[in-house]
Amino acid sequence: MPDPADLSNSYTDTSFVSPWNAVPAAGTPLVVHDTTLRDGEQQAGIVFTPDEKLQIASALDEAGVNRIEAGMVAVSDDDRKAILSIVESGPRAEIWTIARSVSSDVQMAIDVGVNGVGIILLANSQYRMIFNLSLDEAIERAIRAAETARAAKLQTTLLLADAPRYPIDELRHVVEQIDLSGQFTAISLMDTFGTLNPAGTQRLIRQIREWTQIPLELHAHNDFGLATANSLAAFEAGASTIHTTVLGLGERVGNAALEEVAVAAALLEQASTSVHLNHLSAIAHLVSRHSNHPIATNKPIVGTRISEIESGTVAVEFARWSERGGDLQWLFPYVPELVGADQPTLVLGKYSGMANVDWALQSSQITFPQDRKAALLSEVKAEGIRLHRTLTTADFEAITRRLL
Repeated sequence: MPDPADLSNSYTDTSFVSPWNAVPAAGTPLVVHDTTLRDGEQQAGIVFTPDEKLQIASALDEAGVNRIEAGMVAVSDDDRKAILSIVESGPRAEIWTIARSVSSDVQMAIDVGVNGVGIILLANSQYRMIFNLSLDEAIERAIRAAETARAAKLQTTLLLADAPRYPIDELRHVVEQIDLSGQFTAISLMDTFGTLNPAGTQRLIRQIREWTQIPLELHAHNDFGLATANSLAAFEAGASTIHTTVLGLGERVGNAALEEVAVAAALLEQASTSVHLNHLSAIAHLVSRHSNHPIATNKPIVGTRISEIESGTVAVEFARWSERGGDLQWLFPYVPELVGADQPTLVLGKYSGMANVDWALQSSQITFPQDRKAALLSEVKAEGIRLHRTLTTADFEAITRRLL
């Protein structure tokens, strides 16, 4: 645990986080495996065209994401064409796909020229009943599929679906058989139904590390709102690769959000990452447009209104601190430009104070009598209540004209 009195590692030119944070993985490289184009597209109602997939993949590549899961190779001809176009664009990032434990899927992955393939193992008790397979039959199918991929020089990750809910003896059997096969370059623990908490995530990673030295990955879902927290916990416990999606898109409630994982790992964990954080806002808006999925106004990192200040007390703090030339990271955990976001601004509404009004008058270049400002503030508050929102510049200027 760092010394909480020492701010040297928690205060930087762009951020100020708590010195109480434990950073056992400080300096450890974080590998980001983004699956927006596969699991993100599995969110109900989202469809990316091949051209949109190429645009998103290019943006992810330019942002420094390590691995891009470009789609599920067996879904459709369009998906295969999209994956091929991404491969042919010559990205710096590795391009991956996922495959069922069947040779035809793996051959399609080979044919489109990806760097790696995730091979799905559906072998928990409910899956075995659904697909009428024994545990060893399911494992053997995955190993045979991996053999085909490895013969073609592809990297192979075992996608261990619903890993956290396996009985421990069955989980150990799977891991040991996969280890013995020598056909997998990593195991991805897929929290398919988002059933882990951070402590459980660390216990799971550490237990599996006792059974194998194969690199471990985490694919977290967000059913309890813990996908990012679980991803950081997994990273601390030794999972070198974390799966993400832009905006946390994905099946049901979605996955760990790329923007949250990348920023939190860099600032709270002091991880070494190749992701350019200042690209995150632009990528979020690109994916939002193509997915027709609006960004929540208060979404962490990329929310559309997180830089707006309505509260009068906070507005006073911001205005006075800005006048002194104070560093913004004393009022925020990080400066907006770190993630490519807009600078903070004061807005007008029910909770506004005189600092907000002065800011608006200055911005609109309106000269207003000092002795009438209290009445102006009262009108601003009343209008905010009446409209159930913050005021636009036009709303504010209309009020000033009425009162002058």
